[in-house]
Amino acid sequence: MKLNTEFKQNTAIISFTGIVLVLFLLIFEILISAESHKADAKLNIEAANYTAALKSKVDRELNALLFVSNGLSSYLTIYHRNLEQQKVQNLLADLYARTKNVRNLAVAVGYKITYMHPIKSNEKAIGIDYRQLPQQWPQVKAAIDSHQGVLVGPMDLVQGGKGLIYRYPVYINQAYWGLLSTVINSDAFFKSAFKELVNDEYAFAIRNKNTQEVFYGDPQLFNQAKVYLSTSDNTDVAWEWAVMQKTEKASHLILITRLMGIAIAVLIAALVYFFLRERKMLTALAMHDSLTGVANRRLLDIRLEQALAHAKRFNRNLALLFLDIDHFKQLNDTHGHDVGDALLKTIALRLKSSIRDIDTLSRISGDEFVIVLAELNDINAANSIASKIVHAFKDGVQVLGKRIDVSLSIGVAAYGRGSEESPQSLMKKADIALYQAKVAGRNQFKVYTEVEQKSLFDIT
Repeated sequence: MKLNTEFKQNTAIISFTGIVLVLFLLIFEILISAESHKADAKLNIEAANYTAALKSKVDRELNALLFVSNGLSSYLTIYHRNLEQQKVQNLLADLYARTKNVRNLAVAVGYKITYMHPIKSNEKAIGIDYRQLPQQWPQVKAAIDSHQGVLVGPMDLVQGGKGLIYRYPVYINQAYWGLLSTVINSDAFFKSAFKELVNDEYAFAIRNKNTQEVFYGDPQLFNQAKVYLSTSDNTDVAWEWAVMQKTEKASHLILITRLMGIAIAVLIAALVYFFLRERKMLTALAMHDSLTGVANRRLLDIRLEQALAHAKRFNRNLALLFLDIDHFKQLNDTHGHDVGDALLKTIALRLKSSIRDIDTLSRISGDEFVIVLAELNDINAANSIASKIVHAFKDGVQVLGKRIDVSLSIGVAAYGRGSEESPQSLMKKADIALYQAKVAGRNQFKVYTEVEQKSLFDIT
């Protein structure tokens, strides 16, 4: 009930506070979104740098291994007419010993694998004709047709397991002679290449661009929203890279900042609400009587001036009631100031209930009240209201558990259509009429009358 009353009394303030809240939330969200975009851009740059480091390391490791084929090709080009089985095997063994992560080296004369090292565990591959391998022949043919080395895989090997295969065609006098194959142990190769780069901050995966098969890392990384995607720069491979930061520091920071923004916006809105409500209360205190809560003399002057101007403009009637509590000083001295203050509050409430919402009740001094009756259709209605107020106190009032006999004297001054009056003249005439009511015995009302003309009201 109290909250409902608070809402009704401060609807405008609450509405304005809501606008302030939404405005600041919007401002903070714009700023946070801008920072979020900057953070995402920074993350992308960091991920790109990390990806570049990964690819560079792989390229260096690959180039070191693939260079073996170039040297072996030169040897075969020179000595292809006088090849000896043992010499070739010794050469392959020496090259094999100088490399890391190589599973085997093979030389095919024509299309048939003729030489291989090591032979152990690779016996199944010796003597195989590439043209009889449906899965490998397309890549072999691509290398032969392009006259360039081709790196494929990781793929299933004839001798078992998976590996990267670099095939390098040997041409002598522009004629195809044979094919060199370097089979790389992919698991060992990637582990060696990434050992200095793997950390707790980033997760990454690699897949074949053509087959979409992920051969390193978590395949789910390619489906993440904030993953950095890149392709290999090495023309020998067709790989795609997915890199993502494991610990989303920026996201956590953005979330904390957003929550802080909401808290600050709510705080600012609350401060605005309490400031405006305090201003309203101070304004109300400046315009209202602190004891009874009705209008004070300042607000009365404003309301009376407005009501009179409105009456003159729209040719309406208006009346002013000047009220005084009979023998209030005696009541105050007899019952005490606490009872006197409570009596004033009770009288103010009863007077408020006797008039309309458009009328103004004010307390201008200790026991004096003034009522402005605005927009009267019938000027004689002021007589009925004054009489109603007098009779409202005929049975006394209950104050702090005590019944107190109290009566009021009222002076009435009226503004009729077309007459010339000012706020000051109406107050003066009502004050004179109040004096006449007191002289006549109190507990009644009197209407101000001019000596030269008849009374505007019937005097009771």
